[in-house]
Amino acid sequence: MGRFLFTTSVGVWLGTVVCFSFIILPTIHAKLQDRARHLLDDLFPRYYWTGVVCGLISLAAVSLAPQNPAFPFAERVRLAFPVVVSLACTLVAQRFLLPRMSHPGVDKPPPIDERLHRFSVMLNSTVLAMLVLAVAAVATR
Repeated sequence: MGRFLFTTSVGVWLGTVVCFSFIILPTIHAKLQDRARHLLDDLFPRYYWTGVVCGLISLAAVSLAPQNPAFPFAERVRLAFPVVVSLACTLVAQRFLLPRMSHPGVDKPPPIDERLHRFSVMLNSTVLAMLVLAVAAVATR
């Protein structure tokens, strides 16, 4: 049951990151140029909460699995490490970057700070890479 929960939560999280980054965001920016900011101010909090929930579920699945010789501590660490890094990146983006980048209720928001945007992209890329690593760790187990 623990392996199923871990795999499902990491898979949902990875699918969300890929779908949001490579399908939803480019489509929103291409079709809603001037109104994209308002929609993204509503979507990004949900996007980050999805990552936090999936990360906590997957960590709980690895941490709380019953002790047995088939699932030693080293294996748990190998599975949990990429999830911990992804969760940390998601929390940094949610707690520190999102409040500085969103401007709800403002008709004409100021231009995007390029440094914050680049840092956000780096965090999202790290989450993507770590989740792919987590899937590979499950597949090779």
